[in-house]
Amino acid sequence: MMNPFVINGIVPDKYFCDREKETEKLLRCVRNQSNVLLTSPRRMGKTQLIRHLYQQGELSQDYHTFYVDIYSTTSLQEFILLLGKEIYTTLAPKGKKVLDSFISVLKSISGSFGYDALTGLPSFDVKLGDIRLPELTLSEILAYLENADKPCVCTIDEFQQIGKYPEKNVEALLRTHIQTMNNCRFIFAGSDRHTLENMFNSPAKPFYNSVEQMFLDRIDRQVYVGFMRRCFEESGREAPAVGVCEYLYDMFEGHTYYVHQTLHNMYAYYDPEVLVTEALVNDAVDEIIQDKEHSFLTQLSLLNYTQKETLIAIAKDVEAVEVTSAAFVKRHSLQSPSAVQNALRTLLNLQVVTYRQEGRTKVYSVSDRFLQMWIVKKY
Repeated sequence: MMNPFVINGIVPDKYFCDREKETEKLLRCVRNQSNVLLTSPRRMGKTQLIRHLYQQGELSQDYHTFYVDIYSTTSLQEFILLLGKEIYTTLAPKGKKVLDSFISVLKSISGSFGYDALTGLPSFDVKLGDIRLPELTLSEILAYLENADKPCVCTIDEFQQIGKYPEKNVEALLRTHIQTMNNCRFIFAGSDRHTLENMFNSPAKPFYNSVEQMFLDRIDRQVYVGFMRRCFEESGREAPAVGVCEYLYDMFEGHTYYVHQTLHNMYAYYDPEVLVTEALVNDAVDEIIQDKEHSFLTQLSLLNYTQKETLIAIAKDVEAVEVTSAAFVKRHSLQSPSAVQNALRTLLNLQVVTYRQEGRTKVYSVSDRFLQMWIVKKY
Protein backbone atom coordinates (compact mmCIF):
# COMPACT_ATOMS: atom_id res chain seq x y z
CA MET A 1 0.00 0.00 0.00
CA MET A 2 1.16 3.52 -0.77
CA ASN A 3 2.84 5.38 2.06
CA PRO A 4 0.14 7.90 3.07
CA PHE A 5 2.72 10.41 4.30
CA VAL A 6 3.85 11.66 0.89
CA ILE A 7 6.94 13.89 0.88
CA ASN A 8 7.78 13.99 -2.84
CA GLY A 9 5.83 14.59 -6.03
CA ILE A 10 2.15 15.47 -6.13
CA VAL A 11 0.19 14.44 -3.04
CA PRO A 12 -3.09 12.64 -3.90
CA ASP A 13 -6.14 14.43 -2.49
CA LYS A 14 -6.74 11.49 -0.14
CA TYR A 15 -3.42 12.12 1.58
CA PHE A 16 -3.43 15.89 1.45
CA CYS A 17 -3.87 17.26 4.95
CA ASP A 18 -6.34 20.12 5.35
CA ARG A 19 -5.55 23.47 3.63
CA GLU A 20 -9.20 23.62 2.54
CA LYS A 21 -9.62 27.32 3.30
CA GLU A 22 -6.32 28.22 1.65
CA THR A 23 -7.18 26.22 -1.48
CA GLU A 24 -10.59 27.83 -1.73
CA LYS A 25 -9.15 31.32 -1.30
CA LEU A 26 -6.61 30.73 -4.07
CA LEU A 27 -9.35 29.39 -6.34
CA ARG A 28 -11.46 32.43 -5.59
CA CYS A 29 -8.59 34.74 -6.47
CA VAL A 30 -8.08 32.96 -9.79
CA ARG A 31 -11.78 33.13 -10.62
CA ASN A 32 -11.85 36.83 -9.75
CA GLN A 33 -8.71 37.57 -11.76
CA SER A 34 -6.66 38.61 -8.73
CA ASN A 35 -2.94 38.07 -8.40
CA VAL A 36 -1.73 36.67 -5.07
CA LEU A 37 1.27 36.99 -2.77
CA LEU A 38 1.67 33.71 -0.86
CA THR A 39 4.26 33.67 1.91
CA SER A 40 5.18 31.03 4.47
CA PRO A 41 8.13 29.79 6.48
CA ARG A 42 10.32 27.40 4.50
CA ARG A 43 8.99 23.85 4.21
CA MET A 44 5.55 24.66 5.54
CA GLY A 45 3.88 23.05 2.51
CA LYS A 46 3.68 26.03 0.15
CA THR A 47 4.78 24.13 -2.97
CA GLN A 48 2.50 21.20 -2.23
CA LEU A 49 -0.41 23.60 -1.77
CA ILE A 50 0.21 25.05 -5.25
CA ARG A 51 0.42 21.56 -6.76
CA HIS A 52 -2.77 20.62 -4.94
CA LEU A 53 -4.45 23.76 -6.27
CA TYR A 54 -3.44 22.88 -9.82
CA GLN A 55 -5.05 19.44 -9.47
CA GLN A 56 -8.46 20.87 -8.68
CA GLY A 57 -10.94 20.05 -11.44
CA GLU A 58 -11.59 23.59 -12.55
CA LEU A 59 -7.92 24.48 -12.94
CA SER A 60 -6.71 21.13 -14.27
CA GLN A 61 -9.33 21.15 -17.05
CA ASP A 62 -9.89 24.77 -17.98
CA TYR A 63 -6.51 26.43 -17.37
CA HIS A 64 -2.89 26.12 -18.36
CA THR A 65 -0.96 26.00 -15.07
CA PHE A 66 2.76 26.71 -14.68
CA TYR A 67 5.10 26.59 -11.69
CA VAL A 68 8.68 27.87 -11.65
CA ASP A 69 11.01 28.03 -8.65
CA ILE A 70 13.59 30.78 -9.18
CA TYR A 71 15.50 30.31 -5.91
CA SER A 72 18.67 29.26 -7.75
CA THR A 73 18.56 32.03 -10.36
CA THR A 74 20.95 34.97 -10.31
CA SER A 75 19.92 37.01 -13.36
CA LEU A 76 17.01 37.96 -15.59
CA GLN A 77 18.34 35.61 -18.27
CA GLU A 78 18.14 32.64 -15.89
CA PHE A 79 14.63 33.64 -14.85
CA ILE A 80 13.54 33.74 -18.49
CA LEU A 81 15.23 30.41 -19.22
CA LEU A 82 13.39 28.64 -16.38
CA LEU A 83 10.07 30.27 -17.17
CA GLY A 84 10.33 29.47 -20.88
CA LYS A 85 11.31 25.87 -20.20
CA GLU A 86 8.45 25.39 -17.73
CA ILE A 87 5.88 26.67 -20.22
CA TYR A 88 7.39 24.62 -23.06
CA THR A 89 7.51 21.33 -21.13
CA THR A 90 4.01 21.87 -19.71
CA LEU A 91 2.53 22.49 -23.15
CA ALA A 92 4.43 19.72 -24.96
CA PRO A 93 2.08 16.88 -23.84
CA LYS A 94 -0.99 18.93 -24.83
CA GLY A 95 -0.39 18.45 -28.54
CA LYS A 96 1.40 20.03 -31.48
CA LYS A 97 -1.16 22.76 -32.08
CA VAL A 98 -0.88 24.10 -28.53
CA LEU A 99 2.91 23.89 -28.50
CA ASP A 100 3.21 25.53 -31.93
CA SER A 101 1.26 28.51 -30.66
CA PHE A 102 3.97 29.08 -28.04
CA ILE A 103 6.87 28.43 -30.42
CA SER A 104 5.50 30.90 -32.95
CA VAL A 105 5.56 33.73 -30.40
CA LEU A 106 9.17 33.32 -29.23
CA LYS A 107 10.86 34.72 -32.30
CA SER A 108 13.92 36.02 -30.41
CA ILE A 109 15.08 32.49 -29.49
CA SER A 110 13.10 30.37 -31.94
CA GLY A 111 16.24 28.76 -33.40
CA SER A 112 17.03 27.07 -30.08
CA PHE A 113 13.96 24.88 -29.70
CA GLY A 114 11.11 23.25 -31.57
CA TYR A 115 11.11 19.63 -32.72
CA ASP A 116 13.99 17.18 -32.98
CA ALA A 117 14.82 16.61 -36.65
CA LEU A 118 15.30 12.87 -36.17
CA THR A 119 12.58 11.91 -33.71
CA GLY A 120 10.04 14.65 -34.36
CA LEU A 121 9.64 15.04 -30.60
CA PRO A 122 9.53 18.44 -28.87
CA SER A 123 13.02 19.66 -28.00
CA PHE A 124 14.00 22.57 -25.72
CA ASP A 125 17.68 23.31 -26.08
CA VAL A 126 17.88 26.96 -25.09
CA LYS A 127 21.10 28.05 -23.36
CA LEU A 128 21.67 31.21 -21.33
CA GLY A 129 23.77 32.60 -24.14
CA ASP A 130 20.82 32.30 -26.53
CA ILE A 131 18.90 34.92 -24.55
CA ARG A 132 20.61 37.99 -25.95
CA LEU A 133 17.62 40.33 -25.65
CA PRO A 134 16.10 39.32 -22.30
CA GLU A 135 13.52 42.10 -22.14
CA LEU A 136 12.25 41.20 -25.61
CA THR A 137 12.15 37.47 -24.84
CA LEU A 138 10.29 38.13 -21.60
CA SER A 139 7.72 40.27 -23.40
CA GLU A 140 7.23 37.45 -25.94
CA ILE A 141 6.66 34.86 -23.21
CA LEU A 142 4.17 37.08 -21.40
CA ALA A 143 2.47 37.87 -24.71
CA TYR A 144 1.90 34.15 -25.18
CA LEU A 145 0.34 33.84 -21.70
CA GLU A 146 -1.94 36.78 -22.47
CA ASN A 147 -3.11 35.30 -25.78
CA ALA A 148 -3.10 31.58 -24.95
CA ASP A 149 -6.08 29.43 -25.94
CA LYS A 150 -6.94 28.94 -22.25
CA PRO A 151 -6.61 31.23 -19.24
CA CYS A 152 -3.32 30.65 -17.39
CA VAL A 153 -2.10 30.54 -13.81
CA CYS A 154 1.63 31.05 -13.30
CA THR A 155 3.32 30.60 -9.92
CA ILE A 156 6.74 32.16 -9.42
CA ASP A 157 8.19 30.66 -6.25
CA GLU A 158 10.92 32.39 -4.20
CA PHE A 159 9.96 35.58 -6.04
CA GLN A 160 12.12 37.67 -3.69
CA GLN A 161 15.12 36.43 -5.67
CA ILE A 162 14.49 38.97 -8.45
CA GLY A 163 15.57 41.70 -6.02
CA LYS A 164 19.09 40.23 -6.07
CA TYR A 165 19.50 40.26 -9.85
CA PRO A 166 22.19 42.61 -11.25
CA GLU A 167 19.53 44.12 -13.52
CA LYS A 168 17.90 46.82 -11.39
CA ASN A 169 14.65 47.21 -13.30
CA VAL A 170 13.23 43.68 -13.12
CA GLU A 171 10.40 44.49 -10.70
CA ALA A 172 9.31 47.48 -12.80
CA LEU A 173 9.65 45.48 -16.03
CA LEU A 174 7.47 42.65 -14.77
CA ARG A 175 4.92 44.99 -13.26
CA THR A 176 4.60 46.93 -16.54
CA HIS A 177 3.61 43.75 -18.38
CA ILE A 178 1.56 42.05 -15.66
CA GLN A 179 -0.67 45.02 -14.86
CA THR A 180 -2.10 44.90 -18.41
CA MET A 181 -2.71 41.13 -18.52
CA ASN A 182 -6.19 39.65 -18.28
CA ASN A 183 -5.66 36.06 -19.40
CA CYS A 184 -3.04 35.07 -16.81
CA ARG A 185 -3.14 35.19 -13.03
CA PHE A 186 0.11 35.19 -11.07
CA ILE A 187 0.89 33.68 -7.69
CA PHE A 188 4.05 35.22 -6.26
CA ALA A 189 5.31 32.91 -3.55
CA GLY A 190 8.27 32.75 -1.21
CA SER A 191 9.66 32.15 2.25
CA ASP A 192 11.39 35.51 2.77
CA ARG A 193 8.25 37.13 4.10
CA HIS A 194 9.75 40.48 5.04
CA THR A 195 11.43 41.07 1.67
CA LEU A 196 8.31 40.04 -0.21
CA GLU A 197 5.96 42.12 1.89
CA ASN A 198 8.23 45.11 1.36
CA MET A 199 8.05 44.50 -2.40
CA PHE A 200 4.26 44.53 -2.36
CA ASN A 201 3.47 46.91 0.52
CA SER A 202 5.94 49.74 0.00
CA PRO A 203 4.56 52.71 -1.98
CA ALA A 204 8.01 53.14 -3.52
CA LYS A 205 7.93 49.66 -5.11
CA PRO A 206 6.43 48.81 -8.54
CA PHE A 207 4.21 46.00 -7.20
CA TYR A 208 2.69 48.18 -4.46
CA ASN A 209 -0.92 47.31 -3.67
CA SER A 210 -1.25 44.98 -6.67
CA VAL A 211 -2.07 41.61 -5.05
CA GLU A 212 -4.17 39.83 -2.47
CA GLN A 213 -1.96 38.51 0.32
CA MET A 214 -1.95 35.14 2.09
CA PHE A 215 0.29 33.79 4.84
CA LEU A 216 0.51 30.01 5.09
CA ASP A 217 0.79 29.08 8.75
CA ARG A 218 0.95 25.69 10.44
CA ILE A 219 -1.96 23.28 10.16
CA ASP A 220 -4.25 23.26 13.19
CA ARG A 221 -2.97 20.83 15.84
CA GLN A 222 -6.23 18.94 16.28
CA VAL A 223 -6.73 18.63 12.52
CA TYR A 224 -3.19 17.36 11.97
CA VAL A 225 -3.47 14.82 14.80
CA GLY A 226 -6.72 13.51 13.32
CA PHE A 227 -5.06 13.20 9.92
CA MET A 228 -2.12 11.23 11.34
CA ARG A 229 -4.37 8.75 13.12
CA ARG A 230 -6.71 8.33 10.14
CA CYS A 231 -3.81 7.54 7.79
CA PHE A 232 -2.59 4.75 10.07
CA GLU A 233 -6.07 3.34 10.58
CA GLU A 234 -7.00 3.37 6.88
CA SER A 235 -3.80 1.51 6.03
CA GLY A 236 -4.72 -1.27 8.46
CA ARG A 237 -2.35 -0.24 11.25
CA GLU A 238 -3.14 0.71 14.80
CA ALA A 239 -3.38 4.47 15.15
CA PRO A 240 -0.89 6.12 17.51
CA ALA A 241 -2.41 7.52 20.69
CA VAL A 242 -3.55 11.13 20.49
CA GLY A 243 -0.83 12.09 22.96
CA VAL A 244 1.88 10.57 20.76
CA CYS A 245 0.65 12.49 17.71
CA GLU A 246 0.57 15.68 19.76
CA TYR A 247 4.11 14.94 20.95
CA LEU A 248 5.34 14.76 17.34
CA TYR A 249 3.39 17.88 16.33
CA ASP A 250 4.77 19.85 19.27
CA MET A 251 8.33 18.66 18.69
CA PHE A 252 8.34 20.57 15.38
CA GLU A 253 5.66 23.12 16.31
CA GLY A 254 3.45 21.80 13.52
CA HIS A 255 6.04 22.49 10.82
CA THR A 256 4.69 20.35 7.99
CA TYR A 257 7.87 19.09 6.35
CA TYR A 258 9.51 17.82 9.54
CA VAL A 259 6.36 16.20 10.90
CA HIS A 260 5.65 14.54 7.56
CA GLN A 261 9.24 13.37 7.06
CA THR A 262 9.17 11.68 10.46
CA LEU A 263 5.79 10.05 9.79
CA HIS A 264 6.95 8.92 6.35
CA ASN A 265 10.02 7.20 7.77
CA MET A 266 8.15 5.56 10.63
CA TYR A 267 5.56 4.17 8.22
CA ALA A 268 8.19 2.99 5.71
CA TYR A 269 10.86 1.49 7.95
CA TYR A 270 9.23 0.23 11.11
CA ASP A 271 7.35 -3.03 11.65
CA PRO A 272 3.64 -2.40 10.99
CA GLU A 273 2.80 -4.49 14.06
CA VAL A 274 4.74 -2.14 16.33
CA LEU A 275 2.65 0.60 17.91
CA VAL A 276 4.02 4.10 17.42
CA THR A 277 5.12 5.56 20.77
CA GLU A 278 7.03 8.67 21.81
CA ALA A 279 10.19 6.54 22.02
CA LEU A 280 9.66 5.41 18.43
CA VAL A 281 9.19 9.02 17.33
CA ASN A 282 12.49 9.92 18.99
CA ASP A 283 14.25 7.00 17.31
CA ALA A 284 12.90 8.03 13.90
CA VAL A 285 14.05 11.62 14.32
CA ASP A 286 17.50 10.47 15.50
CA GLU A 287 17.83 8.26 12.41
CA ILE A 288 16.88 11.12 10.09
CA ILE A 289 19.42 13.42 11.72
CA GLN A 290 22.09 10.74 11.51
CA ASP A 291 21.38 10.21 7.79
CA LYS A 292 21.79 13.94 7.18
CA GLU A 293 24.99 14.32 9.19
CA HIS A 294 27.33 14.33 6.19
CA SER A 295 25.28 17.08 4.55
CA PHE A 296 25.27 19.09 7.78
CA LEU A 297 29.05 18.76 8.16
CA THR A 298 29.47 20.02 4.60
CA GLN A 299 27.25 23.02 5.34
CA LEU A 300 29.27 23.96 8.41
CA SER A 301 32.56 23.51 6.57
CA LEU A 302 31.57 26.42 4.31
CA LEU A 303 31.32 28.80 7.28
CA ASN A 304 34.17 30.59 9.00
CA TYR A 305 34.69 30.25 12.75
CA THR A 306 32.62 33.29 13.76
CA GLN A 307 29.72 32.32 11.51
CA LYS A 308 29.80 28.78 12.85
CA GLU A 309 29.81 29.79 16.52
CA THR A 310 26.98 32.27 15.89
CA LEU A 311 24.94 29.54 14.20
CA ILE A 312 25.58 27.18 17.12
CA ALA A 313 24.48 29.85 19.62
CA ILE A 314 21.22 30.47 17.76
CA ALA A 315 20.60 26.71 17.48
CA LYS A 316 21.05 26.24 21.22
CA ASP A 317 18.56 29.00 21.99
CA VAL A 318 16.13 27.52 19.40
CA GLU A 319 14.52 30.96 19.13
CA ALA A 320 17.14 33.62 19.76
CA VAL A 321 16.45 37.28 20.49
CA GLU A 322 18.75 40.28 20.94
CA VAL A 323 21.57 38.30 19.34
CA THR A 324 23.87 41.32 19.15
CA SER A 325 23.43 42.19 22.81
CA ALA A 326 26.25 41.90 25.33
CA ALA A 327 24.19 39.38 27.30
CA PHE A 328 23.78 37.01 24.32
CA VAL A 329 27.46 37.34 23.40
CA LYS A 330 28.60 36.63 26.97
CA ARG A 331 26.21 33.71 27.51
CA HIS A 332 27.48 31.92 24.42
CA SER A 333 31.14 33.02 24.75
CA LEU A 334 31.10 34.77 21.39
CA GLN A 335 33.69 37.30 20.18
CA SER A 336 31.76 40.57 20.14
CA PRO A 337 28.40 42.06 19.12
CA SER A 338 29.91 43.44 15.92
CA ALA A 339 31.35 40.02 15.00
CA VAL A 340 27.95 38.43 15.57
CA GLN A 341 26.28 41.10 13.43
CA ASN A 342 28.66 40.42 10.54
CA ALA A 343 28.25 36.66 10.87
CA LEU A 344 24.49 36.98 11.06
CA ARG A 345 24.41 38.92 7.81
CA THR A 346 26.11 36.06 6.02
CA LEU A 347 23.96 33.39 7.67
CA LEU A 348 20.80 35.23 6.60
CA ASN A 349 22.06 35.67 3.03
CA LEU A 350 22.82 31.94 2.87
CA GLN A 351 19.36 31.29 4.38
CA VAL A 352 20.94 29.05 7.01
CA VAL A 353 19.26 31.29 9.57
CA THR A 354 15.89 32.99 9.31
CA TYR A 355 13.88 35.33 11.51
CA ARG A 356 10.38 36.51 12.20
CA GLN A 357 9.29 39.88 13.50
CA GLU A 358 7.44 40.11 16.81
CA GLY A 359 6.68 43.77 17.27
CA ARG A 360 10.06 45.45 17.21
CA THR A 361 11.91 42.27 18.14
CA LYS A 362 13.53 39.92 15.62
CA VAL A 363 13.38 36.26 16.64
CA TYR A 364 16.12 34.25 14.92
CA SER A 365 16.18 30.50 14.33
CA VAL A 366 18.02 27.93 12.22
CA SER A 367 16.12 27.50 8.95
CA ASP A 368 16.40 23.70 8.96
CA ARG A 369 14.96 22.22 12.14
CA PHE A 370 16.81 18.93 11.65
CA LEU A 371 20.06 20.90 11.37
CA GLN A 372 19.20 22.77 14.57
CA MET A 373 18.60 19.51 16.43
CA TRP A 374 21.83 18.00 15.08
CA ILE A 375 23.85 21.04 16.19
CA VAL A 376 22.45 20.81 19.72
CA LYS A 377 23.39 17.11 19.89
CA LYS A 378 26.84 17.66 18.35
CA TYR A 379 27.92 20.82 20.16
